Amino acid sequence: MPETWLPLFPLNVVLFPRSALPLHIFEERYKVLINECIGSGAPFGIVLSSDKGTADVGCSATVSSVARRYDDGRMDIVVGGQSRYRLLRYDSGRAPYLVGEIRYFGEPDEAVDGDLAAGTVELYNALIAAAYKESGTLIGLERCESGLSFVMAQKAGLDLARRQELLEIPGENGRLRMLKEYLTELLPRLKRAEELQRVIKNDGYI
Repeated sequence: MPETWLPLFPLNVVLFPRSALPLHIFEERYKVLINECIGSGAPFGIVLSSDKGTADVGCSATVSSVARRYDDGRMDIVVGGQSRYRLLRYDSGRAPYLVGEIRYFGEPDEAVDGDLAAGTVELYNALIAAAYKESGTLIGLERCESGLSFVMAQKAGLDLARRQELLEIPGENGRLRMLKEYLTELLPRLKRAEELQRVIKNDGYI
């Protein structure tokens, strides 16, 4: 895909396609960014920013809803993850907020391994049943479409580094393999209360 410019919102979070993320907007530059995106319907980019720097791969987002507007211009919003992109370079002079030249990238042309997907879903459902009991939402074994890995990754208890690693894996089968290995190692440890709390703490956004 060709390069394009995208407003950027660096955060200490990894956004996945097909996910929803609540945000409280309070900085002036991001009030401007979000209001512009609401007005135009245009996307902006969320990218992981940590003490190790800014990641090279992020996910575009659009504003799904505005839950509340405050008198001082602050907002509570919900955004939806759209498409992954690779960050090529920054431009801090185009707008009050950071802008990046990016290239979107999609899924490789490969069929999803049905057995791998079913095995990963089974492990994921075991995790959800153990961690959330009746309040958890299980995934049907018939769902083997591309992108299911992103849905499972939201509630799998991955730390930020592993979330970013999964976001950067090009294809669904590679992401499913990563999740299956992680879940296979994790499930025997869930009997420990502290491990359950870690999973719940890192359970995603909504």
